[in-house]
Amino acid sequence: MKIGIENVLSDLSENQAKYLPHGVSSTFKVVKKIWRPYSRVYRIQAGQNGSADFFWVKMFKVPNNFQEMADKYLARLQTEFDITQKLQHAFDSMPDTHVVSPLAVLPQFGAVATWESKGKPLSDLIDKNGRKWSNPNNDDELADYVFKSGKALARLQEFTRTEEVFDPGEVVEYVDIRLQRLVKNKRAPFTEKDRNLVLKFIEKEVPKVGDDECQVCGVHSDFGAFNVLVRDGEITLTDFTSYKTGSPYVDLTYFYHRLQGFLHKPVFRENLIYLLQNKFLEGYGNPDVRHHKMFTLSLIRHTINNFSSLARNRRGGLGKIPLPHIQLFNRRIFRIYKDWLYKICV
Repeated sequence: MKIGIENVLSDLSENQAKYLPHGVSSTFKVVKKIWRPYSRVYRIQAGQNGSADFFWVKMFKVPNNFQEMADKYLARLQTEFDITQKLQHAFDSMPDTHVVSPLAVLPQFGAVATWESKGKPLSDLIDKNGRKWSNPNNDDELADYVFKSGKALARLQEFTRTEEVFDPGEVVEYVDIRLQRLVKNKRAPFTEKDRNLVLKFIEKEVPKVGDDECQVCGVHSDFGAFNVLVRDGEITLTDFTSYKTGSPYVDLTYFYHRLQGFLHKPVFRENLIYLLQNKFLEGYGNPDVRHHKMFTLSLIRHTINNFSSLARNRRGGLGKIPLPHIQLFNRRIFRIYKDWLYKICV
């Protein structure tokens, strides 16, 4: 049987007492559709205009006969639902910080439903107000939102901390898999010499990682400004699809690295991006964390991962060949990444 959004909405409609505790009683209407490589996302209106509530339904699209992949995505749906439920009261002491609110998980349809959160992605605000010709009067607002994002991450990690100990040696295997891909990829300006340089640096630094840098906590895995909604001085954390446990430095450096990525385009103000990076670490509660061994190792991890992803044409393009303007932009990023790696590893 072909499963579609109609099946999901029918189930929700028949079980409104279970799924909709606020007493919404109406038919549902699809008002927006977003196609993604492995999922379909729908914005749903519940109620009439003027008194309507909205929620989002994400349905994973898995090819037939790929049961292992289907099981993986269904597990992600359940994980996303469970962790967002668990986190609902994690920020009670931070009234300006929220987590997206789950509505229902429907594994029989490969779907998860989440109440709509108000606001715009913080990344959109940075993109709009962080350019060289943008009004600097908005800088304080951006800095405040980024500060709150750092503070929220620290609270998230505190709330989800475990008694496990992280093995920094895991970074070696993770990074080398991607280093080998880069060496084999003819589109990537990366040689065996480059691989050895990075690998030797990581192997040299891993034994120097202190025990205080080996804690384990919840890892969002996509903790970037694009997954933080902002509005009226408040922030909402979204998209916990890839949540797992691991090193706290993964999310910390991911957000920091993504901010740095704005400078790949020369239209953005360097002084503002550096300010935002500093404010993020201040909000996190430890501006000196950038000097930790695991901070550097995790930055290398994200840099190599993105380098490999771009070289494999994981972003944009027609078929297997990136469009010409994307190729040119990617070459610029390759140079930036390689220069940074040599600066750190030599």
